[in-house]
Amino acid sequence: MNLVHSAIRYPVSTAVGVLLVVLFGIVALLKLPVQLAPDVEKHEVTVDTVWPGGSPHEVEREIIDEQEEQLKGVEGLEKMFSESSYGQGKVILRFPTGTNTDTALLQVSNRLNQVKEYPLEADEPVISSADTRGAAMAWFILDTLEGNPVNIETMRDFAEDIIKARFERVQGVAASNVYGGRERELRVTVDPAKLASRALTIMDLARALDQENRDYSAGDFDEGKRSYVVRTVGEYLNPQDVENVIIARRDGASVYVRDVATAHIDYKDPTVVVRQKGHPAIAINAIRQTGANV
Repeated sequence: MNLVHSAIRYPVSTAVGVLLVVLFGIVALLKLPVQLAPDVEKHEVTVDTVWPGGSPHEVEREIIDEQEEQLKGVEGLEKMFSESSYGQGKVILRFPTGTNTDTALLQVSNRLNQVKEYPLEADEPVISSADTRGAAMAWFILDTLEGNPVNIETMRDFAEDIIKARFERVQGVAASNVYGGRERELRVTVDPAKLASRALTIMDLARALDQENRDYSAGDFDEGKRSYVVRTVGEYLNPQDVENVIIARRDGASVYVRDVATAHIDYKDPTVVVRQKGHPAIAINAIRQTGANV
């Protein structure tokens, strides 16, 4: 009764007290960490390495084994396992609950820098930290407006290069994936009769294309106070570069790719089909970083 009596006797003080309680409650609510799916599992760091054309056995021998040899010394590592498939290898490192994700990522990166050598065609390893469940916290659909003649399936490169990259720069997002659409590729269509008439095989053509599609370091030299780095650029930039490659020499004349084949830009057959309201579309997700306030 004394509390009620005091509230009636001092209405201004009571109103101020109530307002302060509400104000502090709002401030606390805004600063309260929020997660769509709270952390209940252990942290994981994933290392993905792409090696186009590598068989699972080669990926394991040339990449995964070398990475595991270095990564087994990461501080706090609880468990490590790997996967090898055609053209890609993955190493998954599991850490105990409470591990600082940024510290774990830094240690993994430092260890990977100690790998002596990767295959020439292999890409740089990509390190990511994501929820161990791998569930996306959000999905987005990319579709064309009514009346827009653009084929959405040809926009996969845009989705990967622009949208996916923007998502992954958002704080709290560990990774983003693109599904649907068709990837661009440079396709070489061979005329078997022309190839046979010049005593050449598909392997001869493939070998020539592989050898020319590379950049090489030619060392460096000093001139006065300046130092120059020399490298030869050979990677294909357009179909014409491919058609101008020399396959072999026959009777003193060069046999070019254009003599036995044609090169053009095309799109790969889709591996995943996404449809929105019956129309082709592209789906993009966002995977939460472990411990992120989202």
